Order: sequence, then structure tokens, then C-alpha cells
Amino acid sequence: MKLEDFAAYSRPQSKSSNERKFLDFIHSRNRWAEFVKSINNSEPASIAMKESFHSKWIESGAFIREKINNDLILLELLTLLLPPYSGASLVLYRGENMERFDEGRIGFCWTQDISIAEMFGSGLNAYKSPGLLLRAEAPACSILAGPNDHSRYLGENEFTVNPSLLSSISVIETYPDSSL
Repeated sequence: MKLEDFAAYSRPQSKSSNERKFLDFIHSRNRWAEFVKSINNSEPASIAMKESFHSKWIESGAFIREKINNDLILLELLTLLLPPYSGASLVLYRGENMERFDEGRIGFCWTQDISIAEMFGSGLNAYKSPGLLLRAEAPACSILAGPNDHSRYLGENEFTVNPSLLSSISVIETYPDSSL
């Protein structure tokens, strides 16, 4: 066997852009809040920065939210750095954690695919509290960004929304706490 025999099975690794390297640095040093302040006072973000941030958000959104620990600052970051949505109003679903839901801290990432929302509601978001399957009306003005290529590749087709602008949020299913 030779290395060439495996050529069809190996994917070339893409190099990280300078924007992505910068965002990874910000994330590793937990400097998101400072970054929001710096970009809020500067020129609008480039398309390359918005695309890089969108991929970082898809991959690490929960961790970014946790590190910022302030949904108002996070919303500002998302508004400044995500490529804008220009589609219609939608019905969206989310798998949510009951404790966060009861605290009014609904997540930003939603999907049109109910099975994906069920997966998160019964799995990752059902940890240390029951999970929920949510349905909401999402007016176009509430949607910050639609799915990017990476989100489609993952099969999540993630829409990032401003949860405070969603309407008719309803709980359609409750799942047991998976940590018990």
C-alpha cells in the first residue's frame, strides 16, 4: 500500500483565514465583550469577517454565549457580525433547556427542521433540567442570519434570531432530564 492509494479518501485541509485566526484568538482569551466594544466604534465588519464569524458561531455558539454571559452584549455582537438575513417570516423550532426557558433566556439558534430541534431538546439541552421542544413565529425582522454552508453541511440549517422578537412561542414537547 502507498499513500496515493488513500488519496480519494483524504480531504485537503483548508487553511484558516486571518479573520478566523483572529476570532479563535478572541475566543481562546475570552475577549468577546472587549471585541464588541471595539467593533461597535469602528468601520462595519468586512464580508470575510462576517462569514468567518458566522462559521465560528455555528461551531461554538453555546460556548460564546457562556463566555460572554450577557445576552444583550451577545445580541450586539450577532447583529454586528452576522451576514444579514433577507428572507421571509418563518415558523422555527428549537430544542431548549427548561431552566433557561423559565428564566426567559431562550437561545438564539433555531431551525425549520423539527427533528433537529427534537434532537437538541431531548439531548444536549436536556442536561441538568428537562428539555423542551419550542415552536415560534419568526418575523423576518427577528431573524439575524440564515443557514450558512457549514450549518447546511451539519444538517442543522440554523437560523440565528433575536429571541425577544419572536412571537407565539409555544412548548410542544417536554423531555426528561438526561443527567439523571
